[in-house]
Amino acid sequence: MEWLKPKQEDVMVPCKKCGNKVAASSLKLDLDAKMMICSDCIKNKTIHNEIQKEIFKKPVEDELVSLTKRKLPEEAADRRSHKCSSCGYKFMINLETRKPRNCPYCNARVTSF
Repeated sequence: MEWLKPKQEDVMVPCKKCGNKVAASSLKLDLDAKMMICSDCIKNKTIHNEIQKEIFKKPVEDELVSLTKRKLPEEAADRRSHKCSSCGYKFMINLETRKPRNCPYCNARVTSF
């Protein structure tokens, strides 16, 4: 009755990411891609993530953030604080271009600069 016993062979299925045929039991769930992928794709994903971390190190990010937050002295001199006479909202006015001409909150006309 040897022919009644099921074979212990694993079914071969294609990996959803690379297309290689692998044993179904070796597939793993990739939560980012939301699909079952082979162990080679998992390994490549890990290597890719490590490379990305090396390329985009934190000091570079800190430098970019500090550059975007820093105000130039010329910009600060051209702007003046203003309080809307209608609603009391405080905002900055560019003295050179005289903008905004209306209050950003209530849309009342700015009369004095």
